[in-house]
Amino acid sequence: MRSVDLPDALPDGSRFIHIGLPKTGTTALQGALDRARPELEALGAHNVNHGRHEMRVGQVAAGGLADFWQGTWERRWEELAKEFRESEARCTFWSSESLSHARGERISYLADQLGADTHVVVTLRPLAPLMVSQWQQWLRRRGTQSLEEWAQNQFAAVSVAGEVSLDYVKFMPSLHRFSLRRIVEEWGPVFGEDRIVLVVPDPVDRLHNLRVFERLMGVPEVLRLVPEGNASLPYPEAEMLRYFNRAWTDHGGDHPTWMEVIGVLARIPLRDYTNTTTPHPIRAPRWVAEKANEYAVAWNAAVEASGVTVVGDLADLVVDPADYPEEVEVPTTVDVESAGRLMDVAFTAALQHAGKAAAAAPARPDLSTYGGRELLGELGRRARRRVTRR
Repeated sequence: MRSVDLPDALPDGSRFIHIGLPKTGTTALQGALDRARPELEALGAHNVNHGRHEMRVGQVAAGGLADFWQGTWERRWEELAKEFRESEARCTFWSSESLSHARGERISYLADQLGADTHVVVTLRPLAPLMVSQWQQWLRRRGTQSLEEWAQNQFAAVSVAGEVSLDYVKFMPSLHRFSLRRIVEEWGPVFGEDRIVLVVPDPVDRLHNLRVFERLMGVPEVLRLVPEGNASLPYPEAEMLRYFNRAWTDHGGDHPTWMEVIGVLARIPLRDYTNTTTPHPIRAPRWVAEKANEYAVAWNAAVEASGVTVVGDLADLVVDPADYPEEVEVPTTVDVESAGRLMDVAFTAALQHAGKAAAAAPARPDLSTYGGRELLGELGRRARRRVTRR
């Protein structure tokens, strides 16, 4: 392992991918990179993303796009990969935390598509607070378990030694996705451990990641923080969303509809709503912090035995359990004004979804155009369809 305070600039003509990890300041970083695009281009640093982040394109590239997402993502991925590998810029980069889902042969596929000499940059965060952020993100994907129930299941799914006891097809368990040991063992042999850069956050400097990326690109300080746009729900509102998810699931609600309404149509309104609520941070209980530290220590040992570059101090990935309460009281009430606004966000998104569905449905013939016999036949057909749907 090579440890540095700040990295050297990559050689001219280099390319790198930033594969997350999620909830490590990626949204703020991607926003800064997008806003500074003109300055970066003038300095020879080319961003192949269209806008801040093309999430679905990254999911296609990693082999993790859910079946219910429809669109021309495959074509866009092919265009992006070609632009990336054929770029003649002094430095070319792509930031997508979706790529961290890639595993096994898919990592080799990424090397084929992007170039095996691509550098891999990974931003990090202590595991204990990261798990809280992941739980809340899981709620936004129709999760129904409490924070402690979810954490227990996560620890049970992946051992400290890295053994996975959960069968999965596309989306690996969180503790496997965040494992630095896995990143070294799976990405290292494909791209080379010497091309992997792990970025440990500075405990006090919020601009640290921006400075690291500027150094990698070999540009002056042109990146500025922008609003992250994915603020965390206060704990009471998070619990309200969890119980909504449970009700939807208990009543037989389907996942694609939920993801389209809450995950897509309500995403921006939910962000705007969250930015005006009274903060109520979600804290993990001490046992979660202690257990998370066991994983972090094991992962750090694997990194130290590798040939990767670490920016910062690995010790900052281990938290002090004394900073975490032994027990956390789970809210059981929510402010009525906040609850009403949250209902409005969900109801408005549901109406939009219904309007889109109606617009996409085949138009029914106007009954006034039918003659007597034809009218009776059409009414009979519609009646039979209604009976069949029941």
